[in-house]
Amino acid sequence: MSKIIAVVRKPGPSFKQAISANPRNLPIDIKLACLQHDRYVAALKKIKVEVISLPSLQKYPDGPFVEDTTVILGHVALACPNKEKSRQGEGSSIHKEIKKFMAIEKLPHSITLDGGDVLTTEKEIFVGISKRTNRDAVDAIAKFTKKSVIPVEVLSGLHLKTSVSYLGNNILVLDPSSIDISPFRRFKWIENGKPNRYSSNCLAIGNTVLLSKGPDEVVNKIHQERLKTIRLDISEFEKADGGLTCMSIIFKKM
Repeated sequence: MSKIIAVVRKPGPSFKQAISANPRNLPIDIKLACLQHDRYVAALKKIKVEVISLPSLQKYPDGPFVEDTTVILGHVALACPNKEKSRQGEGSSIHKEIKKFMAIEKLPHSITLDGGDVLTTEKEIFVGISKRTNRDAVDAIAKFTKKSVIPVEVLSGLHLKTSVSYLGNNILVLDPSSIDISPFRRFKWIENGKPNRYSSNCLAIGNTVLLSKGPDEVVNKIHQERLKTIRLDISEFEKADGGLTCMSIIFKKM
């Protein structure tokens, strides 16, 4: 049986300067962010995920959002060419760790790509066309997989996975007001409104779904699909446009 591994990075003092589109411009509480991150790691360990925890990086305020540095395509990992200058170089220590498990491929500099814009299902890979990811990324990813790679327009929100998550078994949690929903017609939806958009960013591992504090209605619908849930408060990460998937890179150790 394959072991599931999660790579995470603790927030440090510079996390207060993380890129944020938070309209209230609320200050980030570093002490609380560290506590919330510890609880996130504890939840992963509770469901038998092996966690590789990397130290904080003072030079990179957005360092805890490791997902944006790397796209895992089963047998190979893609190093993401991040558009934001403050995030370029963030992935080098992560890729050094991932190289212990699989090959790392670099993409051309004409491409901009954040891992938070890549949603993988059994048959397709959906790529959000957003402020951080361009259309060239679609063709670039397609060269490394036999799955169909499908572009999705992100209408609002930072990334594709800000507004949609895949739970397995053809089920999505999504905010249909924030993305072009036409590529997702064949899926079963658990809908979530824009006021609770952060609850659309769920991390499904096996039969357990981690989700941020959100409406009971969404949680109850997940339970109806015979899935368990762990609810986590990640308020300090949401202030910097982050969600539960942003905080880890998940892959199977073959």
